[in-house]
Amino acid sequence: MRSPSRFLRPLIATVAVACVVAACAGKKPATLAAAPPPVTITEASVRGHMEFLASDAMQGRGSGTLDEWRAAAYIGSEMRRWGIEPLGDNGGYVKVVDTGRLTATAPPMLVAGDLTLTYGREMLVQSINNGAVSGPLFRYTPGAKVPDGAFVFVPDGAAPDNAALANAAGTLTVETSAIRAQWAAAGMRLPVAQAGGGGRGGGAAPVAVVRIILDKASHAMIAGMADGTKIDFRCATAPGRTYNALGQLKGSDPRQSAQVILLTAHLDHLGVRGAGPDTIYNGADDDASGSTAVMELAEAIAKGPRPKRTVMFAWFGSEEAGGFGAADFLKNPPVPLKQMTANLEFEMIGRSDPKVPEHALWLTGYRCSDLGAELARQGAKLVDDPHPEQSFFTRSDNIQLAYDGIIAHTVSSFNLHKEYHTPADDLAHIDFAHMTDSIRSMYAPVLWLANSTFVPSWVADGRPVRGQRKDCTK
Repeated sequence: MRSPSRFLRPLIATVAVACVVAACAGKKPATLAAAPPPVTITEASVRGHMEFLASDAMQGRGSGTLDEWRAAAYIGSEMRRWGIEPLGDNGGYVKVVDTGRLTATAPPMLVAGDLTLTYGREMLVQSINNGAVSGPLFRYTPGAKVPDGAFVFVPDGAAPDNAALANAAGTLTVETSAIRAQWAAAGMRLPVAQAGGGGRGGGAAPVAVVRIILDKASHAMIAGMADGTKIDFRCATAPGRTYNALGQLKGSDPRQSAQVILLTAHLDHLGVRGAGPDTIYNGADDDASGSTAVMELAEAIAKGPRPKRTVMFAWFGSEEAGGFGAADFLKNPPVPLKQMTANLEFEMIGRSDPKVPEHALWLTGYRCSDLGAELARQGAKLVDDPHPEQSFFTRSDNIQLAYDGIIAHTVSSFNLHKEYHTPADDLAHIDFAHMTDSIRSMYAPVLWLANSTFVPSWVADGRPVRGQRKDCTK
């Protein structure tokens, strides 16, 4: 799940729960006989997937990394075993997504006069711009015009105005104690170019600038060099990638098979970062738990009678880095988006939430559509999100689908635990009994949805609109 600081602020208008009830009143599909509990969803099976996805061997499944690719490939291999149709590249299950960014393919180097600095040792790079670039050294002085294409040497304690750096090739700043504490771990991750161009505002440097942090010794040596000394930044790059895992079970009813029920999760987490005895962000709850839930439901549905509607399964890459996987799915959908009847995203179900009844799950944006209420009517242990102040409806990949009109919500039981986005989000903190029961509880309602004629809809003013500050979740 994404950090709230990186997303839209909570929207502000209110729609009462009565709106959901009223919306459902006009269409009450018959309750189907509950499907028997699936024998495939067992605690042993859940543990097996989790012990792979959230293991140290997966190095935190960093967004766009080979570890993320390995997670997608693992999920694809399981879908192959279950007889699910592939929707990835070249007849497979993995879709390679171009993020529009550049990523370094080897540690960058900086040559200043006779001094050569190596990434991860004497320097770190916060942004690589478009790869290799050269320019003359220019010592920053407040009020002085920065020459176009210069590498700006920033004295310790100085804070250049971003506008002054707009046409610079790069900046050279000195490490801080906080950066030094992260140095070793940061040096293990190759840098990427930020998307877009120009200034970003908010005090950040323009993304067009190569931002280099020097260790104190190197900063001092470059401080003694003359203005105009050639600075040569060398960096081999390749297009940034992320990886989706995609498959489907084609519906059995010719009249309903064009309607798609989409089950999703994100398969990436934060990778390796920080300093200390544990630098692997395993992401057991966030979101190996959701990925496992979709895998368990996929296997159970695949091994039963084929549903009338098509059931599609998607595990998105790079949710933690900007939602690139989900964005590509919407840009290049396997079927027209108008055929997507509903989307249930599964995220952070590995621990129970004491704010809801025992063994219950909550649904983000519950009041925004009639889907949650109808699933609850069909036996789902789903309740309203007890944390509306967190704006969770806007913090998972479901929001991108919702902006495009798809009835899309996230199923969760995140209890705001302190291990969120830390290396401690590991297998030791997972409640496997709760997690297994939660997945099993969603099987019959999801299967009902895949066999019914029920078409969910947004309540009045419930559909989120990109860029508009309104919120039906409160």
